[in-house]
Amino acid sequence: MNNVSDWLDGFYKLNPDAVQEEEVKDKKENILPLALELAAMDFRDKNFYSNLNDDQKKAISLWVLMRWMSSSRGDAEQHLILVNDVVNTDFSSISKHPELQWKLLALCGTSKKQYRDWIPPGKKLKKNRLEEALLQFFPLMKDSDLEMLQQINTKDDFEEFFKANAFDDKTIKEIFKSDTKGKK
Repeated sequence: MNNVSDWLDGFYKLNPDAVQEEEVKDKKENILPLALELAAMDFRDKNFYSNLNDDQKKAISLWVLMRWMSSSRGDAEQHLILVNDVVNTDFSSISKHPELQWKLLALCGTSKKQYRDWIPPGKKLKKNRLEEALLQFFPLMKDSDLEMLQQINTKDDFEEFFKANAFDDKTIKEIFKSDTKGKK
């Protein structure tokens, strides 16, 4: 065992840029635990962010914390509404001001510890050509209503609708090109 430590000492003398175990441990210790961040938000610690060192400020992800804050089990409705109204509004426009973002997150705390579930961001579903064409006429239609409209109408119904709304034959043919959800 002594030979290995001697070899390592010689290695580090020849390679001063090599990372030693202590340096790796120091870097891991500088990373901020999520539980500490969540507790600071829960107990409305508005100065938490300003008290962090530069490495910790770089490691913090305010967008992720916003998702965590909005998903509490205890005061779910309050957190969801507060985070959406106070923090999420114009979140990207204040992205160059992370301390302000933190303070807004801290405002949403309830001064008591909360248990949270991670809710991953939703995936955007790509609309097919028919859905895109229908949304030109019904921009406020919900996805479920759009799906229902496609289920109860046939391709001929849609072609007639588009012709009645001044679509040319070429455009109508493009709409139904290989991705129709309507009945045939």
